[in-house]
Amino acid sequence: MRRWFWLPDLLLLCGLMMAALGAHGINQVLESRMKVETASGDVGPLPNGKILRVFSLGFDRVAADLFWIRTVYYMGDEHSTAAGYPAAERLAELVTDIDPTFQTVYIVMGSGLEGLVGDPAAGRRLLEKGIRNLSYWKLNFLLGFNYFFHEQDYANAAEQMRLAAEQPGSPPYLPLLVTRLYAAAGEPQTAMLLVRARLENSRDVQEREALQERYRDLWIHRDLALIDAAIAQLKAKTGRTPVKVTELLSAGLLAAEPVDPRGGKYEIRDGHAACLVPHEKLKIKLGGLKPSPKKPPVTEERKP
Repeated sequence: MRRWFWLPDLLLLCGLMMAALGAHGINQVLESRMKVETASGDVGPLPNGKILRVFSLGFDRVAADLFWIRTVYYMGDEHSTAAGYPAAERLAELVTDIDPTFQTVYIVMGSGLEGLVGDPAAGRRLLEKGIRNLSYWKLNFLLGFNYFFHEQDYANAAEQMRLAAEQPGSPPYLPLLVTRLYAAAGEPQTAMLLVRARLENSRDVQEREALQERYRDLWIHRDLALIDAAIAQLKAKTGRTPVKVTELLSAGLLAAEPVDPRGGKYEIRDGHAACLVPHEKLKIKLGGLKPSPKKPPVTEERKP
């Protein structure tokens, strides 16, 4: 049996040679197919990433790295930049088909498709793919921001932020951001349930104080919205603006008179519900920023 002691080394050498040949073959494919066309910024036909993963013989990360390098080159090329990166999503899909756990690609290209390319929907598709293959809080965070900033979809933004907040390593401010988003989405009751659940498991004094304040704000936000809705209904029916909350009770528009967190009563001022308890208005604004529409490709005039 001793005469076969060299067999494992031989098998290892053969494996390395096959990997090297595979890497060389992939590189040849890249060199022939990844040349950016000056006018269009396209890269031509690309191989099937899932098939490449099978034929990489376990060296799928090496193959993915090679295509990732070419993708980075493409994103920095002046011609593809001028053309608006038409192949960016295809390249990101290719790399993540070869290695579905390539975290950097999802983070960088998810933001790149959203910001540089101006295609938030493509960014969402890539981030959703990353979430299916990885458990990393930043993927949900970026997807939530995409929903918030580009779609003003506070409900989906809140859900993604909630999932991000539940994962290890997420920043401590996320739970409060989640409740603010749910309030903006018109779901203060859901936000209140999240705060209560967090309070039951929190032992940090500062965090508990912040959560208790947020719970108070959500309580008031919920009641004010309820009263304002009843005021609108009464005005629509009678054309009259009530001056007291009890009028809404008499009209059958409120099942019971809401009370604030201190047990006090709400008021109606200038046709809107008001509360004497100091509180923060839970509204989210984009701070004057507006999502940028996808920019059309820029073509440079070339002198003959």
